[in-house]
Amino acid sequence: MMPERKQFNKGERIKVHKKYNGHCAYCGQEIEIKDMQIDHLHPLYLGGTNDLSNLMPSCRSCNNYKRTYTLEKFRKQLSLLNGRLERDSVIYRISKRYGLLKEINKPVKFYFEEVKENDI
Repeated sequence: MMPERKQFNKGERIKVHKKYNGHCAYCGQEIEIKDMQIDHLHPLYLGGTNDLSNLMPSCRSCNNYKRTYTLEKFRKQLSLLNGRLERDSVIYRISKRYGLLKEINKPVKFYFEEVKENDI
């Protein structure tokens, strides 16, 4: 049975926010605690829990894009963005043509994979 989504209290939110010094665990953007969303690294519907070890501080855009993806599915979706933009966005193609945007193809590495989690 899947654990219920829960409202996290202020103390729990502070602990999650501190895990990566107030940065989104995925993109590394600094986030204010009031703007932070709490993501389940391992989705609840796949057996994830509400335990602090499974909770990640997330900016709104990363949390919305990750949805209920596993970490590897999220990584895969991000790696497909350049191709989707090339296919679907005239503005993207024009920006590249005029040298206003440079496309970099590299493996997706998340912020939390590069920095150490703070001991809480």
